[in-house]
Amino acid sequence: MDRREFLEAIAGISALVPGLSLLPGSDQQAFAQGVHARAKAANLRTLSPQQNGTVTCIAEILLPQTDTVGATAVGVNRFIDQLLTESMPEASRHRFLEGLAAINARSQFLYGAPFMAVRREEQESLMRALDVHLPEPHPTPAEAAALAKEPITAEGGFALLKQLVVLAYFTSEPVARELIRAPIIPGRYDGCVPV
Repeated sequence: MDRREFLEAIAGISALVPGLSLLPGSDQQAFAQGVHARAKAANLRTLSPQQNGTVTCIAEILLPQTDTVGATAVGVNRFIDQLLTESMPEASRHRFLEGLAAINARSQFLYGAPFMAVRREEQESLMRALDVHLPEPHPTPAEAAALAKEPITAEGGFALLKQLVVLAYFTSEPVARELIRAPIIPGRYDGCVPV
């Protein structure tokens, strides 16, 4: 992921976290680093064990441990819980949790069990189906307001979760250092300095 893709991912999340889009890029990264630091020290406060299991499972399927660090290893679920607890307005938090419930309801309908209880192939199949029908990534303000009034679907819940997983993963220290190879906090800029 390059800087532009990261900033686009942040832009999609700015509606969920008020004021995030108003921060310069380095401050957005610093905000995320603060959430990561607090998430390491805190117990889960918003996600129930079942919700946490669903978030963790989906995050690990999206970003598995391979020769690179996986979503679970960087604490994506704890970051999301911390963000839900301290940074999201109640309406956005409630909508996110309803989206998780919609994903589990879709799994129950298709496979007879909640997402965590079905086989890995079924989980991946459901995620592919939800991913194909994602809502538009950058709706106009009017479209976003209309969508916020409608009940959230499994597709909408998956889109929200996927955005938060991407944010949590790519702002984690191990990923920023090893995959993106970017400093966590950029160094100073000295223009016109002779070499």
